[in-house]
Amino acid sequence: MDKNEILEKNRKDNQVVDERFRILNQRQSTVFIAAMLGMWLVLFLWNLFRGLDTSQGGAIMLSGVAAMGFWQFYQYRMKSGLFFGALAAFGAITFAVNYIMATM
Repeated sequence: MDKNEILEKNRKDNQVVDERFRILNQRQSTVFIAAMLGMWLVLFLWNLFRGLDTSQGGAIMLSGVAAMGFWQFYQYRMKSGLFFGALAAFGAITFAVNYIMATM
């Protein structure tokens, strides 16, 4: 392969996205998820210790985390995104079912 073929293949693989941008986007996603999970955990524990229902907020939060994880796997082939996405999806479904059963 000559230089032009390598550059063309790299452009196709990265879909005209700079490698630095991809790395920054991955880090941004990680910080975003960590901040959301931190806030959710504080509110979850607050409601749990006060005896309030925590299912609705858990379902909403974990569905967002699942979507982010699956997106990271799809875009960057990050296996951790697939694992955490599946784990969060399971949690979101569990919380949603608990909430629906409690409000019936």
